[in-house]
Amino acid sequence: MAEYKVPLKVGDFYDFSKTVTEADVVLFGGVTADFSPMHFNEEFCKKTPYGTRIVHGVLSFALASTASTNIQTKYETDIPAASYGYDHLRFTAPVFFGDTLTAHYEIVKVDDEAMKSYGDITVTNQKGEVVCVCTHILKFLPPQE
Repeated sequence: MAEYKVPLKVGDFYDFSKTVTEADVVLFGGVTADFSPMHFNEEFCKKTPYGTRIVHGVLSFALASTASTNIQTKYETDIPAASYGYDHLRFTAPVFFGDTLTAHYEIVKVDDEAMKSYGDITVTNQKGEVVCVCTHILKFLPPQE
C-alpha cells in the first residue's frame, strides 16, 4: 500500500475577499429559508443596537468554505479532500450590507496518520474587525488500492 502524506503544511494560507451585497443576503435567505427580520426588515432593525439590517452570520462564515477549497488549488494538492467539520465557530461582530469581508485560512496543524489538516480561519471586515472565527478540519482521501 502506498504511503500518503497531507499535501499541505503548517503556515500555508489563503485569503479570499468578497463584498456582501443585498442580493447576496436575499439569495442566501431564499436558499436557507432564513427570513429573520434581522436580515430583511429595516424598520424592525432600526430599533436594535445595530440600527440597520445585518448579514446572516452563516453567510459570512460561508467564505471560510471558499477559502478551504481555494487553499487546495493554491498549493496544487493532488489528493482529494472533503470538509470534516468546523470547530469553535463564533460570530464576533455584525456584518452589514456592503461590507467587504476577507477570510484568512491558515494551516496550523497537520496529522499525516489521520490524513487531516487543521486550519484557523479568521474573517475580517474592511476595517480589520474580526467578524467570524473557527477552526476547519480538512480530511484527505487517498485513492483506495
